[in-house]
Amino acid sequence: MLFSFVIPTYNRSEKVRRAIDSILVQPNWSECSEIVIVDDGSTDNTENSLQHYLKHDQIRLIKHDTNGGVAKAKNTGISNALNTYVVLLDSDDLLNDGGLAYLKNLVLNNDYDLFFCGTKALAGNKLLYDPQFNGTKTYSDLLRTSVGEYLPVCRTTLLKDNLLSNLRGYESVTWLNLAKNGSKLYFDREAIRLYDEDGDDRLSNRFNGIRNSIKMRDGYRFYLNEFGTDLKNHNYKEYLKIRIKLSCYNILGFVQLKLEHN
Repeated sequence: MLFSFVIPTYNRSEKVRRAIDSILVQPNWSECSEIVIVDDGSTDNTENSLQHYLKHDQIRLIKHDTNGGVAKAKNTGISNALNTYVVLLDSDDLLNDGGLAYLKNLVLNNDYDLFFCGTKALAGNKLLYDPQFNGTKTYSDLLRTSVGEYLPVCRTTLLKDNLLSNLRGYESVTWLNLAKNGSKLYFDREAIRLYDEDGDDRLSNRFNGIRNSIKMRDGYRFYLNEFGTDLKNHNYKEYLKIRIKLSCYNILGFVQLKLEHN
């Protein structure tokens, strides 16, 4: 079969059911897809609320004993994926009507390692990506442009060998590394992912000001260590922005440490 939808969740039983249902309403979903739900140590009724879905042979639930973060949850799903492509769908996301048929046609008729499909806001129908940034793209293209929100669809074998970075909010590190090492990328302007901009339960990018400044600082340091030289050559303005952000988080990190020791 073609697709393994990997959906991580933590204490969001209603939202994850909505995400699952958005796949189940797609025509003939079970003929080409499986759904791998990773419960990242939820302490609510998530596990019980998902039991009726597990009657489907193509739906599996994997449970972490403790909360390890979104990257760890996604990597668990990736490692257990059985089909040709992994589709990373957050528990706040929905697959748009007709999205599966569109995605199936896209991957069957184009020979790429990694696809990025468009995303729009769940409320207001606002596009969250640049529709002009479409077609075959390279590592240099990614460095030159802030691409916005997309639905990543990656060959499973490739992703199993290049699991997501454990740094929160830095999934893009994986895509940049794949592009840098020669993977074939395709950006498609069709918006098949619906994104909840206002969801307070997003597992990724949940940074709470000064308390998490060290995590942000470490993320920016890692990003610059990996891609700083190339970014400086291809997109100097973005390079400067990240350097400034890193300086700010260095200060916040220092303040955080001082507060913790007082």
